[in-house]
Amino acid sequence: MKTLSLTALAAALALTSVSAQARIEGGFGYDQGFGVLMQFDNKLNAFIGNDGVAVDYLFARGAVTQVEEIPVSWYVGGGAFVGWDDGYGVRVPFGLEFHLNNRWDAFVQIAPDLDFDDSAKFGVDGAIGIRYAF
Repeated sequence: MKTLSLTALAAALALTSVSAQARIEGGFGYDQGFGVLMQFDNKLNAFIGNDGVAVDYLFARGAVTQVEEIPVSWYVGGGAFVGWDDGYGVRVPFGLEFHLNNRWDAFVQIAPDLDFDDSAKFGVDGAIGIRYAF
């Protein structure tokens, strides 16, 4: 029993230290309608809005340059979306992030998508938003 308690305590401490180091950002924006968004560790974007939900894994990132003293970075990802009324599909978001300070950033992105609702349809979505890092 003592070993089980120590193992559980060690696992809880390990998970706490990992989550304490994770960067979590939340904010508002427009993607699948107007809604709320989260970004986890600069790798996973999640959005839930009045038109649907989208989740993207960001697999490539890089720095652009500073635009009038605001650092700008780019990202490319892959993900999926589900519309509340009109289908589901996959998408490839390309975006720019404007790092306003160490807590706030704004972003814009375009996301070519393939909608599988009735038949495969190609489209392009756009998104814009602002996030705060916790």
